[in-house]
Amino acid sequence: MEFFDTFYTIKILHYFVSCAFLVVAIWLLIRTVLGVFMKKEYRKLDLYLSFAFIANLYLQLIFGLILFTNMGLTSSLEFLNAGKAVAKRYWPIEHIVIMLFALFIAHLGFILSYKSQTNHDKHKKILIYYTISVILISFSLGAIYLL
Repeated sequence: MEFFDTFYTIKILHYFVSCAFLVVAIWLLIRTVLGVFMKKEYRKLDLYLSFAFIANLYLQLIFGLILFTNMGLTSSLEFLNAGKAVAKRYWPIEHIVIMLFALFIAHLGFILSYKSQTNHDKHKKILIYYTISVILISFSLGAIYLL
């Protein structure tokens, strides 16, 4: 019984961090769009939001790997009905690979934006790399329902 309590606690934390990530991602992308198109200054809040974006992705990685290693490939079957389970049996592995790639892209964008000299370049790099990361994450989460 203790294992299932720990599993569901980690699962709830994974969902909570996902919701926090969504709020940070929307807020950050709105600020970067305004920064690129309205030539807004790159402020400390933008840096903190970028860091929170990356930190949330790392937390997601940690909680996701804990969930995956404790439950294995069968953990995703609870989300699937019996008719689609065979077609989606590799979804957990695909999800992890895509999420790692999204984390890599976002981290690369963070590094490049941090090294940029102008406000416009910082906003532009964050907008490009973080948007790609969010699209990958959305695809990874939506693929279980689309395929």
